[in-house]
Amino acid sequence: MKVEYTGRQIEITPAIKRFTEDHLRKIRKILGEMIEVHVILTVEKYRHIAEINLKSRTFKINGIEETHDMYTSINAVLEKIERQALKHKGKKIAKKRKAGASLPAVISALSAEPTRGNSEIPRVIKSRSFATKPMTVEEAVQEVTSSKSEFIVFRNAESERVSVVYRRKDGNFGLIEP
Repeated sequence: MKVEYTGRQIEITPAIKRFTEDHLRKIRKILGEMIEVHVILTVEKYRHIAEINLKSRTFKINGIEETHDMYTSINAVLEKIERQALKHKGKKIAKKRKAGASLPAVISALSAEPTRGNSEIPRVIKSRSFATKPMTVEEAVQEVTSSKSEFIVFRNAESERVSVVYRRKDGNFGLIEP
């Protein structure tokens, strides 16, 4: 992590650097890797302004605070940066969870099971992935009737589980739920 300090009408003391870097360690634990941090400290009459620009490979976080004391300004801007970092981390985790609930892993696991009477293990010839939309069973039946598809994979809005509605040969519909 590269930390660069800029002081405008203020001398950057080792105590200020230590104070800032101690708080930056906490943010580093939240985010993991930070490429570059630029700390800009400014004094204008009675105003003490602290600005922090944090860069990573995938995002940037900026914060600026102004108070009557430099340490208070630094502390406030670091709290603001920490809140932004927690928000970013939460979004990242939610995105991973959403992407992790995909169907290809389930389909490949089911299709890879060996059949009982056959000594040769069947191979997966074709694999398709489906985007699972939350809907009720009735909405899924309407979707199958309005499309050419024989089935639809969806996330059941009532049970929050992945389900399949398929068209039977007799014209009725079947429902598969885990």
